[in-house]
Amino acid sequence: MDKYVSIRLDRSLEKPLYVQVCESIIELIEKNILLPEEKLPPIRKLASLLDVNTVTIVNAYKLLEKQGYVVSRVGSGTYINPSILLNHQNLSKALSSQGVSLQKVSENPGVFNDSSPTPSNSALFDDISNVRSAIRYDFAGAAISPEFFPVEEFKEVLNEVLDRDRGYAFGYQESMGYAPLRKSISEFMASEYNITFSPEEIQVVSGAQQGIDIIAKAFLNYQDTVYVEGPTYTGAIDAFKSRGAKIVEIPLEPDGINIDELRSKLKVKPPRLFYTMPNFHNPTGYSYSTQKKKELIALSRECDFLIVEDDHMNDLYFAEKPSPLKAMDDGGNVLYIKSFSKLFMPGLRLAFIASRKDFAVKIADAKYYSDISSSGLTQRAMDLFFRKSLWPEHARRMRKIFREKWQAMNGAIEEYIPPGINYKSPGGGLFFWLELPQGYYSMNLYNEALKYGLLLMPGDFFYPDRRPSNGFRLSFAEIAPENIRDGIKLLAETIEKLFQEYKLNPLRGKNFRPLL
Repeated sequence: MDKYVSIRLDRSLEKPLYVQVCESIIELIEKNILLPEEKLPPIRKLASLLDVNTVTIVNAYKLLEKQGYVVSRVGSGTYINPSILLNHQNLSKALSSQGVSLQKVSENPGVFNDSSPTPSNSALFDDISNVRSAIRYDFAGAAISPEFFPVEEFKEVLNEVLDRDRGYAFGYQESMGYAPLRKSISEFMASEYNITFSPEEIQVVSGAQQGIDIIAKAFLNYQDTVYVEGPTYTGAIDAFKSRGAKIVEIPLEPDGINIDELRSKLKVKPPRLFYTMPNFHNPTGYSYSTQKKKELIALSRECDFLIVEDDHMNDLYFAEKPSPLKAMDDGGNVLYIKSFSKLFMPGLRLAFIASRKDFAVKIADAKYYSDISSSGLTQRAMDLFFRKSLWPEHARRMRKIFREKWQAMNGAIEEYIPPGINYKSPGGGLFFWLELPQGYYSMNLYNEALKYGLLLMPGDFFYPDRRPSNGFRLSFAEIAPENIRDGIKLLAETIEKLFQEYKLNPLRGKNFRPLL
């Protein structure tokens, strides 16, 4: 809370207090005192510090989100938007090379990523559009373009739900979720992935992030140990840290975690939970071998820990269809989270957790105390989407679209990326993970690539301690297929310059953050 003691409110002004709070937090962001992904204080704590009503803080946070400075995550809190333009000096160099001015953007930091909330100020939005146009090759964005959303199909089922259920569509659902949807999910998983669980073992949640948070609330006590892959999804790290858990990394290899390292750690202290993305992992794109999946499940039984399987992209496969860990789970040790949002419509926030019945009760309680239930209208529409077999058709269409990009990425990387760079082509998902030789750091590459209008994701951000990493993520979610070849060629040239010109010390100022 020390960062917020500088906030001073003037009650003699006509300007509302919530606007003053909002402007003060924006100032802290502009000065790099508050950094991307940093969590804002709980509403009650900040209200107490500033001696204002909690409603004042709620309205301030809402205004910050509307203007694109923060993002709220259900069940987790409010965070500084990772797309805020903080490093103005480095960005200015990049933009000036493209003939674009940063002056107005520096005066009014805003949103850089199209998938983030849009600033309400139209003049600022024009400036941000100019900035966006200066980035020629975006390999950082992980959000699927809205042009691929099944809008017409969803409008059809939505209208049918409204005609059928009328006002009942807007009422509260039972906390576990709309019963027909849970039945549809059960039938879908049995037919598509050969996983059988009953509707009573399914909990509908508002997105995978809430699913992770609810599991953390249901199963973790303060100072419990959680194992994660290194690198891993940062949203999961935040959820576990919010419960006061101790995070232990297990190194990730191209065919899954290092089993020897896992066995070694288990001898010291087994975890309460092991969080994993065994197929098309974020950020690496790696998938576990069948053997390592079996070994992980066997160890969970032997050492009595639960596995949290995050299935965020299994339906987006380009080669062999993946098998979830849950399909091998005879003992009920896997808590399976599957998101429909990422491949469907992210703003709908819809996912589910599958677990054995005794765990499902605990999960349902945690869900109820989080937000009672997920949107009834969305659940009813999604149920019809399944019953009309629209989901499999949508998934097939998405695989066709993104297979073209995946093939273009594979071809360009093989043709242009210089020797010494390690990578493995993923079998699906949206991400490639490349590693520079030891002694070179991805943050340096990020900084160099930005000068030429190219965005990538440094590996530092996928570790709990944000340590310097030689790995970096390339996403093909947002970049157009026709731009991939030239983008990878430019990346290869930038890597060559990095090799030839310098080998920088990895230590950097804590205020340096990339554009996510």
